[in-house]
Amino acid sequence: MDEHYKIINLVVCAKDAQATQDRYKTWSHTYEETTFDMLGFSAPFHGAETLVETLGVGKDLSILDIGAGTGRVGHHLRTDFNFNGEIDLLDANMEMLLCASQKEHLKFRTIIKHFADEDGNLPVKDNSYDALMCIGSFLPNHIPPRTVQGFLKALKCGGVFIFNLRSEHTDEYNAEFEEIIKMLISEGKVTETRKQIRHFKNWGDSTSSLITLRKLK
Repeated sequence: MDEHYKIINLVVCAKDAQATQDRYKTWSHTYEETTFDMLGFSAPFHGAETLVETLGVGKDLSILDIGAGTGRVGHHLRTDFNFNGEIDLLDANMEMLLCASQKEHLKFRTIIKHFADEDGNLPVKDNSYDALMCIGSFLPNHIPPRTVQGFLKALKCGGVFIFNLRSEHTDEYNAEFEEIIKMLISEGKVTETRKQIRHFKNWGDSTSSLITLRKLK
């Protein structure tokens, strides 16, 4: 078990974004075995559960999963909650997306390779999604905190952005993120709800904050 946790921390604590992507490229074929089968990575389930509790499962809904990896959020939406809407995936790593693309039974609509830089501009239309998800990818050398402002452009007014912030190894990163959330709230752009969740159900007391921002304007 310790060995699997060390693999994850090598990615979380990589020296820069390129090193992170290189490690994902190597890790992609055993990623689900490590994170879900061995460590019980439960944040994707909780994210999917929160989405369904908030918006339902209707076929008229469309979501964009940012930092989707192998498509685990979509897996939970389809198999655990019978979500009938459209699911698009976006990730910087082609090898991870290739694994997601092989899950034809999950009926992903579009799979997009895109590296998110600080402006947060996405290769999708503004105001086009009912929900954005980003589970397990708001980390140092993954997706910069400032991207959240750009990401919100893709969200319809009244839509929700559901994401988590991991508690370990992320103090400085999370502090910057919290300041951005406070700014968005003070400007009347979003409302916020949050809860604490277990990050790995098979490993220690690792936790995340699961945050839902609802876009007001």
